[in-house]
Amino acid sequence: MEPTSPSAIARLAAVQNHLSIQPCFHRHAIHNYKPTGPADLARERANASFKVEDMTEVILRGKENVEAMSVAYQLIQRDPDLRMREGHHYDLTRAEDREQTMRQIARTIELKKQIKDPRLRHALLMAMNSYSESYAMRMYVHDMLFKQALMLFGTAERQDKWMDDIENWRVIGCFAMTEMGHSSNLRGLETTSTYDSSTNEFVIHSPTLTATKWWIGMSGETATHTVAICQTVVDGKNHGINWFIVPLRDPKTGRLLPGVTCGDIGHKSSRQGLDNGWIQFTSFRIPRENMLMKWASMTSEGEFTPSPNPILSYATLIPERFTILGTSQVILSHALTIAVRYGAVRRQGNQDEQIMDYQTHYTSLMPGVAFVYMLNIVDRELFDKWNEVAEFAQTDAGAFMREIPDQHGVSAGFKGTLAWYATEILESCRRACGGHAYSSYNSIAGLIGDYGVITTGGGDNVVLMQQSARYLITALKWAQEGQKLVGSVSYFNNYKKILSSPKTSFQDPRDLLSHEFVVDVLSWACAKMTTELAAILTEAGKTNFDQAWNANQTELVRLADVHAWRYFLILYQRGIQREKNTSVYPQLRQMGQLMSTFAIHKHLDLFLEEGYFDGSHAKLIRQLFLDQCKALRKDAVPLVDAWAIPDFVIKAPIGKYDGNIYPAYFATVTAAQKSFDPPSYWHKYAAPLLNAPRPGAEKKNCKC
Repeated sequence: MEPTSPSAIARLAAVQNHLSIQPCFHRHAIHNYKPTGPADLARERANASFKVEDMTEVILRGKENVEAMSVAYQLIQRDPDLRMREGHHYDLTRAEDREQTMRQIARTIELKKQIKDPRLRHALLMAMNSYSESYAMRMYVHDMLFKQALMLFGTAERQDKWMDDIENWRVIGCFAMTEMGHSSNLRGLETTSTYDSSTNEFVIHSPTLTATKWWIGMSGETATHTVAICQTVVDGKNHGINWFIVPLRDPKTGRLLPGVTCGDIGHKSSRQGLDNGWIQFTSFRIPRENMLMKWASMTSEGEFTPSPNPILSYATLIPERFTILGTSQVILSHALTIAVRYGAVRRQGNQDEQIMDYQTHYTSLMPGVAFVYMLNIVDRELFDKWNEVAEFAQTDAGAFMREIPDQHGVSAGFKGTLAWYATEILESCRRACGGHAYSSYNSIAGLIGDYGVITTGGGDNVVLMQQSARYLITALKWAQEGQKLVGSVSYFNNYKKILSSPKTSFQDPRDLLSHEFVVDVLSWACAKMTTELAAILTEAGKTNFDQAWNANQTELVRLADVHAWRYFLILYQRGIQREKNTSVYPQLRQMGQLMSTFAIHKHLDLFLEEGYFDGSHAKLIRQLFLDQCKALRKDAVPLVDAWAIPDFVIKAPIGKYDGNIYPAYFATVTAAQKSFDPPSYWHKYAAPLLNAPRPGAEKKNCKC
């Protein structure tokens, strides 16, 4: 190409324009320091298509709860034992963080006894969970995991003995399930509980290094007791896993009991205020009554009665897995509030645009915003059902047994699918905030670390997804045998009819705005995959089932993912019907439609592979997704405002409500640490390098 050709000149001009250090828009003119952020956010709020206050009432389940949360946040800000100390949270040492978290817990327990209004008591706990991630996890370990295990597996007598102490923190509990060499593979756990009929005791023992209970929240420093899952051995026979209450520390001295060794996991990527630890038992004896014997039991004579269904041993994991919705909602709402507000304030480009107006920006964030609203609605639907099932554990064992398989399958699939997508959203938030996201003071990095600490890793999620897939294949077999299915797999009752339409008939993308249409599409995909995989595995069962399972593992995980999205959308649609008479129902429906398109778009490869869609369908779906993200972008700031998270809880200057982010960020950095004095190592290492004599200087100063 000739250097004087028009195309070459055009390219040079483009490069010159890109590299130019001259300001190209008026806002960056010298001495023009007026911030645009406050005006940008004010305009975004003025253009909202709904009343933020009305949406907040939906999110918090009523005006009274909104008022209670406001008071709770005031309590935290004003109480010296609840609020965080001066300086920035991320500058605390691990020991300081641990002490602060335990101080907050002690003060909360004290206030729970003094506050008479149950709504305010609940709001205070919710506000503290949002304010401090370490606090939230310590409370969760004790109140959910430890206490829930006793409620599900303990007899009424054991509950009477322990519950008051647990409620009032005279006992501090943890949940010892995972081991160093075993996580979600509970059948492979190695810790043993061997019955000694001569003393009417169980002997708890960690026979190998890999049997060490690992990553156990609160075991590192504070838990006095644990609920431990162990292989139960009687007269040399292994009766499988069961649950036991095991003391760990003297409540007066905090010292470990003989035969118990606990240590701290050490520095983590986040949540330094939570003392994750490890536990080893060395022939540690507990009374027989410390076995939780609602379903399985042991007599003093050594007669073991197993639970009526092995799946009952996993029952306590169901509500634990469902909490992924609430936890994800808290963390994602923080991250998205920061990213969306920053995107509306940050300007860049030839026309000085808000970066939130770039297609690549809003398409990466708006599905996440809609997803948080879905988590909020579906969380209520799931726990309403779970609370009904959990009540059966106390009143109707038969009903409990009938409901548990579906609850287990849903919980496994939801935790894997929703946690995976939540991590993608967090990564999108990090990218959306650019380099500022790497500063701990802007919270995004910490939120990513928090989520990594509390969710299972990729390998464990794969195990959960396989559990869900196994349930789907079993449920299809039940349907083929003529059983009537209920719950998340009820559509398998009509699997033949579903499969009778091997190709979609839609030509108008507006069809995808119909909830029923999208559910039908996803039902076809699940029925198709389940039928084919079941046939493959049935044939393989004649020779080598395990090998065939492994050879189809990727497809099994994909099946569980599609099924989880299908049921997630169904529960959301069911949940927003409660809000049909509210002023914000159109926005809730709009977000559901976006996520329905997202679910189809996410699995386009599957539909194209199977010939259910063709290329023209794929183009229509992709364009609809882009259009829906653009439409929702107009309400981006009001939608995150509706979550009503105060600035002091978000703890990120670039996510400030008023939009005046840069002065706040600079003030945080300069105030949070001593950044002006020479470092302590200056004279030891830097000064000798800087003041070393130059070559030849010794001759110049020579006086010989």
